[in-house]
Amino acid sequence: MAREEKRARRRRKRGGGLLPGLILVVLLFGLGVQLYRIQDQLQSARDEKNELTRQISELEETNQELEEDIANSDDPEMIERIAREELGMVVQGEKVFYNIGG
Repeated sequence: MAREEKRARRRRKRGGGLLPGLILVVLLFGLGVQLYRIQDQLQSARDEKNELTRQISELEETNQELEEDIANSDDPEMIERIAREELGMVVQGEKVFYNIGG
């Protein structure tokens, strides 16, 4: 009988029943879900970073072009090009033909 009591005590000390195992499974599942969400947020942040890096590159290129335009702002050829292309101006006596067909 002493042996049976010792075995019963060992079983009680070891297992603790089904509840702790179930709690452990639920906690592990919750951790897995959280890790998945964090991974998704991380990927979204990486995508946003890549998009912002692309935009920065475009803006730096635009700034470089504007700096060159400012540096050459007193160049007569540049002034004429801007007047023709952006403002639609022509030299006096010059004839301009517009293609209105397809």
